[in-house]
Amino acid sequence: MGTREGDPLKRVSFALAHFKALQFIVNCFPSCLFPCVVDDMHIVSPSSIVPFAYEHFQNEFHKIGLFIQTHKCATWPPSSLPPNFDTSSLFNTMLEGIKVLGVPLGTSSFTLSFIKDVLLKDVQHVDLFLKMGDA
Repeated sequence: MGTREGDPLKRVSFALAHFKALQFIVNCFPSCLFPCVVDDMHIVSPSSIVPFAYEHFQNEFHKIGLFIQTHKCATWPPSSLPPNFDTSSLFNTMLEGIKVLGVPLGTSSFTLSFIKDVLLKDVQHVDLFLKMGDA
């Protein structure tokens, strides 16, 4: 059972619901960081630990009825992942970079492309706004 649509406490309820599972994972992997904002969760760790931490995420969250939507997951391996860790079956492997909470992390070309796209959208919004004023 979830919260009602528009419930102002929805995010707090979600945070409380998964706190114990997340705390367990943090205790299992003390060398990792797990920054989270609402349901955007990240594993920051040596690449050799990623498969195990990810498996714990899946298992612990499954126990409380939460499921990781792998099509929304991505990995950006600035260093190589273990040879036996096939990310293609789990989530998208981004070779240039990823966006974390709307901020680009990656190569210069990835970051510049992201900024260019954002600016282009802003220009389109301004043009639309100006056209509305002319009408």
